[in-house]
Amino acid sequence: MLRSFASRAVPLVVRTRFVAAPISQIRYVNAAADEWVNPDYTMTKIVCTMGPSTDKPGPVSELVSNGMSVARLNFSHAGDDYTYPEELMSLIRNSKGRHAELSASADFPLPNNLRAILVDTKGPEIRTGPLQGNVDIVEFGVGSIVEVTNQDVSDDPAPEGPEGPHRLNVDYTSITKSLSVGSHVLLDDGLIALEVTHVENDSVTCTALNAGPIKKNKGVNLPDAELDLPALTDKDKRDLKWSCETGADYVAASFIRTAANVRSVKSYLAKCIAEMSTTPGASTRLRPLVISKIESKEGVDNFNEILKESDGIMVARGDLGVEIPFRKVFAAQKMMVSACNAHGKPVIVATQMLDSMQRNPRPTRAEVTDVGTAVLDGADAVMLSGETAAGAYPIESLKAMRMIITEADAIADAPASDQMSTESLIDVSTLDDDQCLHAVAKSSIQSARNLGAKLIIVITTSGRVARIVAGHRPTVPVLAFCLDTQVARRLQLHRGIIPVMLQSTLDPLCQGTRMGTLRAEAMRTALELGYARAGDRVI
Repeated sequence: MLRSFASRAVPLVVRTRFVAAPISQIRYVNAAADEWVNPDYTMTKIVCTMGPSTDKPGPVSELVSNGMSVARLNFSHAGDDYTYPEELMSLIRNSKGRHAELSASADFPLPNNLRAILVDTKGPEIRTGPLQGNVDIVEFGVGSIVEVTNQDVSDDPAPEGPEGPHRLNVDYTSITKSLSVGSHVLLDDGLIALEVTHVENDSVTCTALNAGPIKKNKGVNLPDAELDLPALTDKDKRDLKWSCETGADYVAASFIRTAANVRSVKSYLAKCIAEMSTTPGASTRLRPLVISKIESKEGVDNFNEILKESDGIMVARGDLGVEIPFRKVFAAQKMMVSACNAHGKPVIVATQMLDSMQRNPRPTRAEVTDVGTAVLDGADAVMLSGETAAGAYPIESLKAMRMIITEADAIADAPASDQMSTESLIDVSTLDDDQCLHAVAKSSIQSARNLGAKLIIVITTSGRVARIVAGHRPTVPVLAFCLDTQVARRLQLHRGIIPVMLQSTLDPLCQGTRMGTLRAEAMRTALELGYARAGDRVI
């Protein structure tokens, strides 16, 4: 059903367990068009990594007001002291966003903002240990012989020169089982490559294919091997428990290689939530949604099974570009984004998107193209890493990302008569569950396209309906009114969804609830926040 926003809002009537109703126009900046502009929002979402450059109230407030949807807390280098991440989470939660504008007229407390928190785990990494002679750095020469072992080599004398011979400690006990002659060992993000020439019981002998320095605690990649590593380390378990206790919305599980890895993470999170539920006085928590990070050849090979078990996917191009040939990264990215679109699950494209802006106030042309292409390919979100965590221009990086996304969104969401348009890849006829709901969602999106509607409104208690609508790639914003802040924040990664707290204590699923009252309140809030204006057509 379609109406126009008049000066007096008239509630729509939709006879389903959810409510879809009207609203606003989101902005697409186009120099040739006179469009109404909402400067706070893009269809494609932005994930910002927190760090020294953005760990004060001022920068956090600027992130919130300039387009950040999800704040990433990176636990790769964090210890057991959670003081710093707790401070970051508090800064994010307390920073005032659009919802702060509603507090004065609300009958009950509302959050300052609905930005989501994503905890990125360290995962089961392999790293170098203390070096020979316990020195800080060792130079490898081209062609030098390197014995790689899990034995401690710090008491060995330091090598006399780059030609070696060298012994290198790594913290992977199954290295001799995982490697064979001809396999490669890549050190420090692939800066040094070793080729295995001989395998013994407790070490492998390699030849250095290029020269360079190596330090302790540097990453080690074994791209030709199936690794014998647990899905969760002890540190990961502590971090996941903290995530549940503090109310994190998403967990990015690192180095996911199989579907069983995903099930292990979800099972442990569910266990943590269950233990919390038995604590007297503890508030009900929802399990953080699991975003599987694909950053190895094994993960790419098993991607379809991993996707089925995951709540979402992160294309982690850093380690992925080391684990598989770099020339294949773009094809793997396109494959994963397309598969996520077909399953209606959110996908984040990450790593080095605006990397030069750690040092420079403007992105390179290649970086602009990279971000825009990710949006046009169907990414739900793009991520800033070092740019906002430790870069010299964190806010400028976010603003640049938002401008690029805005331009790409305008192309992706253009009418079908234009060069490109977003279309749902989900085949409703093949679905086993919620087939009718998917059909209604898809029809509402097509109606919005055909009739030029500016917005789709959904009132949802669990977020399921909003996620289904978003999965069918709407070309207009979906304003999802929620009764639970946890539900609202867990919608932030989905392209096109604007989560908003409904200012009502009425339960939409209760038989005595008048849905017209909820729809009227949703429309009033949309107008108050500026997401709608008189005369707008909506679904």
